[in-house]
Amino acid sequence: AYYCVPNSKETLRSVIHFAQVPLTTTNRSKFDGVIVDEREEEKDNRMNSRNLQTTCKALVASHTRLLAATGSHHHIQLTTRRWGHSVRLIALEDLPHGKGYQGDVVTVKAGYARNYLIPQKKAIYATPQNFDKFGMVDPDFETEEQRLARLQRESSMDKKAEQHLKEADILKKYLRNKVLKIWRVVDPNSVDALHPGMVTALNIRQKLSKQLQIDLAPHETIHIHPLNSLSHGELDNNKVQSMVEEFEPPEGAVCEIKIKRLGDYIAKISLDGGHSVPLRFVVLPRLP
Repeated sequence: AYYCVPNSKETLRSVIHFAQVPLTTTNRSKFDGVIVDEREEEKDNRMNSRNLQTTCKALVASHTRLLAATGSHHHIQLTTRRWGHSVRLIALEDLPHGKGYQGDVVTVKAGYARNYLIPQKKAIYATPQNFDKFGMVDPDFETEEQRLARLQRESSMDKKAEQHLKEADILKKYLRNKVLKIWRVVDPNSVDALHPGMVTALNIRQKLSKQLQIDLAPHETIHIHPLNSLSHGELDNNKVQSMVEEFEPPEGAVCEIKIKRLGDYIAKISLDGGHSVPLRFVVLPRLP
């Protein structure tokens, strides 16, 4: 329906129903106003909406063709924000509750990542820069050749190797937040020197069985790390793991290092399949 509003474009919408005067040939000359066709306005709005949708679809199609032409998929990450959204992370260490292992790309709630995993340095955001930093390939953007190579590596791992890896992961997770405690008598003329006695790899094996109920197979060895000025509180799990992996004792050799002072120490447990697990232990003074 057509309506006439006297001389007021600004108040057109507020008084359009106030006029309530059908536009006819008889009353047209009574008003010096602005003629509004509501149906035409609604038609224009619908057309503008359709034009906007068409433009958005064209932009998305053009962007997709550009990505395919440049081959730069792994440098661009498209995300959709929504309430309670999730984020992708690269695990820097084994995550709590079995959510992932070191090096895995995992998806978790944004709040869990922002409030816990990121501040605790247990993970970092899975950005193209971080994938490049760690020499990793984003699983979401790996090429067909990379995918086939990964599948081939995974299929080549036999059941025995899988079992060795699983056992090493379980032991690593169990020992991650534990410290083996060993008590020794201290020389009365010294602050931290042990006398009599010392701590050897055999003592650690025995304490591991008695205190933490872990019995190693005879061919699984324990070697004490030669660095003797440590502080467990200053070493995170990543640092301890890297120290153990860099420590290469002679293959098949018996550990000859003997601890003769109080303090914090690290030992390397060598398991089947070439896997190594760090063990924190501390030598404490035995009370008289």
